[in-house]
Amino acid sequence: MSKRFVKKEEVEKQLLEIFQLIEQVDEKMGKVIAEVIEERYEQNQMQLDQLQEQLANVERRLHRADAEHETELPFPSKLYFV
Repeated sequence: MSKRFVKKEEVEKQLLEIFQLIEQVDEKMGKVIAEVIEERYEQNQMQLDQLQEQLANVERRLHRADAEHETELPFPSKLYFV
């Protein structure tokens, strides 16, 4: 009977150790996932900033092109002389 108790206590001890290891793994995985999410967020934010800068450059070029065309005649030259 005492042999059976020793085995039961050993099994309970091992189960407790396994449970603690699972908790540690779960905690570490939570940290890793949070870090990956944060890193991905930062990458996406950088890409968004770059795209916004590109869009601003395109808008500036369009405004400059519009300003240059405003100084021209409002109609094509052929129609202007008709």
